[in-house]
Amino acid sequence: MALAAAVAGSAVAREPDVVAAVEPGGPGVLTKCRNWLIASTCKTYQHISLPPRISVGDTITISFGSSPKEVVFPVARIALKGDHCAIFSKASGDRHGMDKINVAPCYRAEGR
Repeated sequence: MALAAAVAGSAVAREPDVVAAVEPGGPGVLTKCRNWLIASTCKTYQHISLPPRISVGDTITISFGSSPKEVVFPVARIALKGDHCAIFSKASGDRHGMDKINVAPCYRAEGR
């Protein structure tokens, strides 16, 4: 019984925390995904400037690409693991197939 609790506890410890707000410590990496009829593709863009605080429910405007494009990014979920966070455009679904912004370092925002 104790072994099962220890295994379950260690699995939970590896899972990211879902948080309400974060403070990015630097630029992010944007992943934009497109779903085609039979496949999906994702492309990453480096050095994305972010606001000093991002909360679930925010809509942030970001610029990316070599010939800059501007996109409105809805913040539906934020996962924090250590000093890395992933900011997702959808509240649920396949995290590897949706638009997201990865940030490191990234910190849990206090109630400021």
